[in-house]
Amino acid sequence: MARLRLYTTSCQLDLFCSVDLVDALLYELKVRRRQLKLISSGKREWRYFRNLLLVTVLALLFAFYVVIPVYVANRTMHPTRFSVGSVSPADLGLEYEDVTLVTSDGLKLYGWYVPSQNGAAVIAIHAYNGNRTGVIYHAGLLAQHGYGVLFFDLRAHGHSEGDIFPFGWDADEDVFAALAYLQDRSDVDPQRIGVLGLSIGAEVALQAAADTSRIKAVVAEGSGGRTLEEWSIAPDPPGLINAPGCWVYFKTAELISGVPSSPPLTELTPQISPTPLLLISAGGDNELNRVYYAAANEPKALWERSEAGHIDALFAHPHEYEERVITFFDQALLESE
Repeated sequence: MARLRLYTTSCQLDLFCSVDLVDALLYELKVRRRQLKLISSGKREWRYFRNLLLVTVLALLFAFYVVIPVYVANRTMHPTRFSVGSVSPADLGLEYEDVTLVTSDGLKLYGWYVPSQNGAAVIAIHAYNGNRTGVIYHAGLLAQHGYGVLFFDLRAHGHSEGDIFPFGWDADEDVFAALAYLQDRSDVDPQRIGVLGLSIGAEVALQAAADTSRIKAVVAEGSGGRTLEEWSIAPDPPGLINAPGCWVYFKTAELISGVPSSPPLTELTPQISPTPLLLISAGGDNELNRVYYAAANEPKALWERSEAGHIDALFAHPHEYEERVITFFDQALLESE
């Protein structure tokens, strides 16, 4: 009996020990499972934040290199229109005629013409976001010296037709329409027609003069950059980080407008010769215009005014401007055989 009790007691102890061991194992399993859940949860949180960071970076890159360039290109190609209002050449004491030009692609351009007194005429082209009033004082100066002056609103500017302006790439057609108008006038010798342009008007003048020999003198003030190639030689070029966005910017302009980018001015200016060329630059325009001047062939001249503002030479240095510009046109249009 004693042995039986000892055996029973031993079995009970073994059973209790086994139960305790199972409980311990179950507890350990629960702890391990909880730890695994925490580790797994941590991994999931890390993957979530990693993916969130990746998506954010990609979204920012897409915005920087695609969305913003596309938006800016589209906005830039739709200039703000400013009405001419009540301003007219009569305010400067000039007699003038209202003019309507028709381009080869069917656009009507509206402008003014001050008749010539010396048989020569100059086409004056305003800057971006402007209209013909932007060159009214230049026209007044030329008219005082007997020149006929035709100045008009570029396509998609002022009162002229056109909904899109791809950096002036196709605005040479506006100049050709102006040339056709002047060549049909009895007061103008077709061999004595020049062009004066400001800012983007200067770039349009250079492009037109490279495309036709009908222009006999060019004054280009404040020429800048309107192609990726020109931006790359600017004083502050885009650099590798901004270059993709700039490429998208110009390609967007080509796709939306259907107009291919014009050749860079470094390729166009050499083609202007033998037509005389006067480049005028001020401030930030100087470096680019030095490049254009170096690329151009003779006869050529460069007048720099670092202290003057962009296309502000007439107002900053009126007497010197008059002397240089009028002398240039006189030699090119009046003294030439």
